[in-house]
Amino acid sequence: MTQSLVSLGSVCTQDRTSIRPGHADELAYLGLEGIESGTGRFVDGELSKTPEEPQANSFRFDERHVLYGKLRPYLNKVALPTGAGKCSTEIIPLLPRAQLDRRYLSYFLRTPGTVKQIAERSSGARMPRADMDFVLSLPIGLPAMGEQHRIVDLLARAEGIVRLRREAQQKAAEVIPAIFIDMFGNPATNPKRWPVVQLGDLLSSIDSGHSPKCHDRPREHDEWGVLRLGAVSRCEYDEGEHKTLPRNLPADPAIEVRSGDLLLSRKNTAELVGASAYVWTTGTQMLLPDLVFRLGLPDASRVLPIYLWKLLTIDAKRRALTRLATGSAGSMPNISKERLRTLPIEVPTRELQVKFAEHVKEMRSIALQQQSALDKAEAVFDALLGGAFSGA
Repeated sequence: MTQSLVSLGSVCTQDRTSIRPGHADELAYLGLEGIESGTGRFVDGELSKTPEEPQANSFRFDERHVLYGKLRPYLNKVALPTGAGKCSTEIIPLLPRAQLDRRYLSYFLRTPGTVKQIAERSSGARMPRADMDFVLSLPIGLPAMGEQHRIVDLLARAEGIVRLRREAQQKAAEVIPAIFIDMFGNPATNPKRWPVVQLGDLLSSIDSGHSPKCHDRPREHDEWGVLRLGAVSRCEYDEGEHKTLPRNLPADPAIEVRSGDLLLSRKNTAELVGASAYVWTTGTQMLLPDLVFRLGLPDASRVLPIYLWKLLTIDAKRRALTRLATGSAGSMPNISKERLRTLPIEVPTRELQVKFAEHVKEMRSIALQQQSALDKAEAVFDALLGGAFSGA
């Protein structure tokens, strides 16, 4: 492919058309939180609006611009507006010249190599910001407009497949809560009149872990790991969220995480406290941290662990868990063992719980297949994106 190599600033300018507070009220305001990281999309598919009129100047933009988030550029926040608006000054409206397709420009800015270069030249330790002079000095391959359109079309098709895979994954994740409500009813009202007992009456133990000072890195194959809170915060077990226990500290096998464990975060933010996860599979030598409980169920328990896990993730039960948390102002809410034991638990028939657990296992199998397909789609898109600008 024949193309010239030019500096970005020769084919693109910063359009810092300023709007003072209280002006242009008819325009929707876009904050940096309104752009998704890495996807080129707006949150919820539209411009976000602040609850109050911004108290600082903003920049005007329209459908000609590429919006570039300069704060923490490693977040890779780049988006293409479809209409007029005003944005935070942490977002720079870039205006491409006639010889540069704005979609081609947006993909260039989202390329991993470009993101890495800009991030490495950012200034500010806590809140790094892109050096816009450096951004505009970057070399960009500039093929003919027809070739730019061909590249954009190819990348858009590949990215569309990624988006469809993610949407399918999200829809699959919504199936199990719907099945739960259909089979057992909403635990907030218990319309099927299941017997209700306190959680403590169902458990054989509530184990606490330990969090010594660890290495902030993944463990080697022969080292012990200690889970982070992030291992359960999405209500799915993520073994990759861990630190490494120093070799000179002894590991307590009694708090090693095992397949079949049911974990619950006892301390976190108000939104995440009480998040629970079922451990389908796990490697060896992974330890429970002190901020996560392990809920032990006896062999003859009246509830199956998969049923209990999904019950604890239903919105009504999550709210009940949150109400159990205590803490002083400025500290993270904490659920004590004593208060956790008082949580009311609906107990359906064992036959129905077994049937529900089978549904959960079937959906997990589908989810694993979808994740594999998503990983492949993302790999193809990343390879195409990198290859499209490899000459820059």
